[in-house]
Amino acid sequence: MLQRAEKFDVTFVATSDALLGSMSPQPREFLLRRALDEFVADVAALDAASAGMVSGAARPLIGEAVDVAAPSLDDDELIVSGQEVMQAWERPLMRALADAVARPGGSVLELGFGMAISAGYVQEAGPAQHTIVEANPAVAAAGRAWAEGRPGVEIVEGRWQEVLGGLGRYDGILFDTYPLTETEVDEYVMRDATFAEHFFPHAAAHLTDDGVFTYYSNEIDSVSRRHQRALLRHFRSFTVSVVDGLTPPPDCTYWWAPSMAVIVATAPRRHP
Repeated sequence: MLQRAEKFDVTFVATSDALLGSMSPQPREFLLRRALDEFVADVAALDAASAGMVSGAARPLIGEAVDVAAPSLDDDELIVSGQEVMQAWERPLMRALADAVARPGGSVLELGFGMAISAGYVQEAGPAQHTIVEANPAVAAAGRAWAEGRPGVEIVEGRWQEVLGGLGRYDGILFDTYPLTETEVDEYVMRDATFAEHFFPHAAAHLTDDGVFTYYSNEIDSVSRRHQRALLRHFRSFTVSVVDGLTPPPDCTYWWAPSMAVIVATAPRRHP
């Protein structure tokens, strides 16, 4: 199959008759052509959106693991092990995430303290319980200082993989962590549908039956079919919204577009 677009061509060649081999020829061709059409449409949309993007810069490799390296923090950004872990331009994203999970008197689990941006927005809603897991000791110490005088706020220090088992269920879970090593970048950023995917089963297990789980995804105006399939393995429903008007700096190393997708998943599947 050959699909032509304005700036590129894509050729799809099935190397085995076993590919969709149970289908008769016409349905088989329809399904494969639909998949090819969607790929071409995605690339064309990405090309069109690139006109409004900043140029970006190469991300430095993670040397010392992000959970042990000394952080550098000012009003504009948090940098750890050379990584732009969080920047102030993310505020609209953090507001969207906090609004999705926080409600008066509810319980919220937040993965990643960062610059306390989302944590501050969560607190505005008045939750009864607000648990924040932070892997970096220095950032966790800043979190404990921030939590003083805020009833119901608990800072749990450590990698979420190590501490989550000791925590309960929550009405809302907000996932906003950063890869700690280059291995995590390769496995969860480059190979998964979205960085949060490896956390999906844990989010489902730690949500109340009517709880909500939220995160943002490095997708511009929607989420991919692969991303949707991953969600539906663990949740019965989800919504996608787009946060516009983002202003990443020209040399940002982790995002380049003025928009990003925010996902809210609900009704976790309880597998027997």
